[in-house]
Order: sequence, then C-alpha cells, then structure tokens
Amino acid sequence: MDPDTVAEWCGEHSSQSECCIVMDIPADTWAEDQIRQAVATLAPDHRGLILDIEKNPDTSHMYVLLEWRKGVPPCFQGTSVKLAEEVEVQLIKPSMPRGESASVPAPSPLAMIGPEFIVAIGDLLAKCQKTSPPHTNFGYRRLRNFTGNIPTPAGEETFEEWVEQAMQALDEWDVPEAQKKQRITESLKGPASGAVRNLKLSRKDCTALDYLNVLEEVFGRTEKAAELVYQYEHTYQRRGERMTKYMRRLDKILHQILLKKRSE
Repeated sequence: MDPDTVAEWCGEHSSQSECCIVMDIPADTWAEDQIRQAVATLAPDHRGLILDIEKNPDTSHMYVLLEWRKGVPPCFQGTSVKLAEEVEVQLIKPSMPRGESASVPAPSPLAMIGPEFIVAIGDLLAKCQKTSPPHTNFGYRRLRNFTGNIPTPAGEETFEEWVEQAMQALDEWDVPEAQKKQRITESLKGPASGAVRNLKLSRKDCTALDYLNVLEEVFGRTEKAAELVYQYEHTYQRRGERMTKYMRRLDKILHQILLKKRSE
C-alpha cells in the first residue's frame, strides 16, 4: 500500500491524515485485540483507535488503519515500530494533499532584530535611567513633628507615641539608609533636632536607628530594660477594656523595651 492509497483510506473514514498511520502486518499473525493491546502498550498516554483492517490476499499482508485524536505518537512517526521483542512492522504515512508541504515555522521576530538595534535600545535605557531620578520621596508616610519640649505642646505627640510611629516607619521605608535618616531629621525640631545634631557630630557612621536610640536616651522613659520587661509581664487587661486597646498598651511597652535594649 502506498501513501496516496493511505490518504484516500483516511478520507473514506473522514479522518485527518496527520492523525493517522497504517501498519503493514503479515496476514493472520495478529488478531485485532492483540494489535489494540500492543498499540496501547507502546503509547499509553495516547488513545488510539483501529478505524479499519484490510487484507491483501495477493501479498499476504494485513493493513491496519490507526487514528489518534491528538496526533500520531512519537513512537509511530518512524518507518517501522516493534510491536513485540521480535516483531517489527512497517509504517506507512498518508501523503500530503497536493499543494501542501511540511509547515515551516516562521522566523522569530527576535531573530530578525540585528545586534545594532539591541545595542541602541540598551543605550537608550541607560540614558533614561541617568536623566530620571528615582521617585523615592513620592507617596511615603511622613512622620509628625517632634520637638521634645516639656510640657508637650498642643497638637504634638508624646515621645512614646512619636517613636512608636517612627519604628513602624523604619520597617516600611524601602529606601537607602541615608534617606531614612533624612526623613527622621526633617520631622525633628527644637531640642530633639539638637540631640540628633550632636550625635552626628560625634559619630559619622550612625544609622537611623541610632537617631531613635539617642532620642530615647534624652526624651524616653527613665526605666531600664529589665524594669520595662517586668512592667510588660505584669500589665493586665483592665475590666471593660477592649482587647485592641489593651494590645496597644502592651505594644507601646514592647517598643520601649526594644529601644532600651539597643541603646544599653
């Protein structure tokens, strides 16, 4: 059987040629159930169907037309296949319709771009990065002003309230260390600004956390860390107090403990 005959045979069963193959098997050697089992064993992930079987008495050959809905499995795409250890059968592919040829993949758009174009794009991106400063100051949460004056001026937070927000802000700000220090100093006025200024004069390698530590030493609570830990462990919820308010009181003490431990 030739490829053109195989193609006509596929057409008789309204099957697509690219999903079919014909096995050329010696007549009266394999039963239909044996063929079906062998095909399923060779391609367990592809469900194949036996569309038709035709015997040629002149040549003592049996032709089996197979179809797979998802395309011919790789093991059946050659010129032959072994159905068993010592049984190898020939495979006949249907011919392509006139005017059609094997599909040639279109060249990738990237393959059509020359190296000069890629270099030019890289230079353009580099120039854009140099001329466009990073918008690290856009949209960040500014700290409220803190002076350190006693009594606390109207509208100004106490040091405990201010430093709690500052600690949270340090965790949120995804910027370089120099910018963190700038954001803290721009919120300080009066004695608080002077305390940080003196620290910068004595230490050039100080961090934003060092700023908070020195402010804690000057304006924070006078208890030691151990005393604050004791207070934390013995702070109980008041009768009628909401859980959120109680947790906020504990959180403030915890922030003070962290600052004290870092400064000690």
